[in-house]
Amino acid sequence: MSRRNRILPRGWYPADKKECQREIESYLEGWTPSPLPSSKGLGGIVPHAGWYFSGKLAARVFHALKLKSMVEVVVLYGGHLSTEDLPRIVTEESCETPLGDIEIHAGLVKHLTQSMELRKESPTSGDNTIEIQLAMVKYFFPEAKLVALRSPLSLKAEALGKEVAGLAKKEGISILAIGSTDLTHYGPNYGFLNKGIGPPSVAWVKNENDKGFIDRALKMDAKGLIKHALENDSACSAGAAVSAMATCKTLGSERGVLLDYYTSYDIMPDDSFVGYAGILY
Repeated sequence: MSRRNRILPRGWYPADKKECQREIESYLEGWTPSPLPSSKGLGGIVPHAGWYFSGKLAARVFHALKLKSMVEVVVLYGGHLSTEDLPRIVTEESCETPLGDIEIHAGLVKHLTQSMELRKESPTSGDNTIEIQLAMVKYFFPEAKLVALRSPLSLKAEALGKEVAGLAKKEGISILAIGSTDLTHYGPNYGFLNKGIGPPSVAWVKNENDKGFIDRALKMDAKGLIKHALENDSACSAGAAVSAMATCKTLGSERGVLLDYYTSYDIMPDDSFVGYAGILY
């Protein structure tokens, strides 16, 4: 059986099974989600920095979806692709995690590669947008299979999300769609300094730049989300969010719910920082 091995070093997320379990469980201690809509959870948006910064928010999105859904397949959309790229798909038969391997849903992968123009994702790409979520998927949905894709920053991402939903409907497969993106990367480390440094820049990122992206994500506005990301550098993987939105919208979602938002500045104040949002559909 072909297996996609771990690439990211230990600093991104734990390598040991027990340590991985303990860390995920620590993110949920003493936390109860606010009352959620009574409808079934169809997916969401999670951040993908190392767990020290974004793990708490990602875990809480996955936990909230577990409370709402029993699923056969988790469809995980990553990003870090340009406007000109084609979507990419993981074609190995399984993915390694500290909690055990996740089996890829071969049937959906086969149908997708037959119905759309996709590129095979390199087994050694080292892209964090997908890998950083795999242990979360295994912990919260241990019996689910996986479809893992990377979405470009274009309307190809929307077409991909719709196609995935259509195939799942046709095959009678229950799915969750997760889009993996961080928001504004601000400061000297990222060459983005149009509001100076210090607290005023943090306020601008939170209340204007990231808020603009989040508002469009909540309204499930694919074109507006891509336009905002391109014009304002408000996300590193907006295509992943667009694909998840499109899948959820095709399956019946009408609007997102913001579970929480914060920045790396709130955890470790620095002139360079990144925004993180957790959204449920």
